[in-house]
Amino acid sequence: MCDYPEEIKDGLAALETDYRDFQENNRGANGFLFFAENRISGRSVAIKFYCGEPGERQHDEPRQLAAISSPNVLPILDARMVSDEWGYFATPRCLGGDLDDLIEGFPSVHCAVDAAIGICRGVSAIHAERMVHRDLKPGNIVLDRGAPRIADFGSVRALDEGEETTHASGHSVLYRPPESFGTDTYGRGGDVYQIGLITYQLLGGALSYNPEAYLNRREWKEYQEIEDQVDRSLYVDGVIERRACAGRLLDLSTLPPWVSGAARRCLNKLTEPDPSKRISTVSEAAAKLTQVRASMQDWWWDAGSAYVTHGQTRIEVRPVGDGSYEAFQIKNGTPRRVRGKRKGSLQQVVQQLR
Repeated sequence: MCDYPEEIKDGLAALETDYRDFQENNRGANGFLFFAENRISGRSVAIKFYCGEPGERQHDEPRQLAAISSPNVLPILDARMVSDEWGYFATPRCLGGDLDDLIEGFPSVHCAVDAAIGICRGVSAIHAERMVHRDLKPGNIVLDRGAPRIADFGSVRALDEGEETTHASGHSVLYRPPESFGTDTYGRGGDVYQIGLITYQLLGGALSYNPEAYLNRREWKEYQEIEDQVDRSLYVDGVIERRACAGRLLDLSTLPPWVSGAARRCLNKLTEPDPSKRISTVSEAAAKLTQVRASMQDWWWDAGSAYVTHGQTRIEVRPVGDGSYEAFQIKNGTPRRVRGKRKGSLQQVVQQLR
């Protein structure tokens, strides 16, 4: 514990009376995050230490969490002060990982859309309290028995009376809505935009976390000529900003071929650069996503093959060499070619099965 501030060492020492098996988790947390187990109940919890200047907003994060009641927002179990500047709060530990883990595991279509709808419900509860999240991204949403729960409230801000926007967050330039760059303002529509990006990822769209992936050949050359690391980071942030503002951050061609036209149109409306043309409320976003779910079969990936169920029959679309795919019908564990379906690209075979 030698790398922690003294206040955290003292806080952990005090917590050892009631908790054991402390593990640090430094994945995407603003502050210091630990997992532990209650000595009496055996319940696993997440304990977050945070620091702030004494004042009205010092304890915003635990207070805002406590104000929200939603199955899609992580509840707060306890909150304590450690010193004038340091405090901590505890929430349940969700053992299902976070949305990045779900995305890496290639969720089925219906699982992906259900997760997006669940996020909408959580954000709707936040908006009902006149707050905006400002930092919705897969790493800030955990999974509890398959259901998404918004977990990180470090960037949440309440809207002032009579105001519909607040200052934009400086976190996660990749997820910042286009309107926040020029005006440094953020409203409910910004959360809708971030839900759109997450939904795109859940459905299989490529959104690299490597900033250099967004550089074209000319930009890469200019980037290589920059020596200072801070200037390099600012340069890449500028590239991502221009892409977002031009509506070129997402590449819908990277989505699997079973993602319907209705789903693609919905993603475009959720991530529209002009907020006046974007889906404006999370309730409308949830309604659109519910319609989208009904427009798509429940395809999923597994070990390089694509699967879908037709009635009682499972169909496997597997690679058969030379970049081609072929559809097989699986009965009693035995695959047989689907009659009347030709080999072709994945898109061609999927289209034949619609």
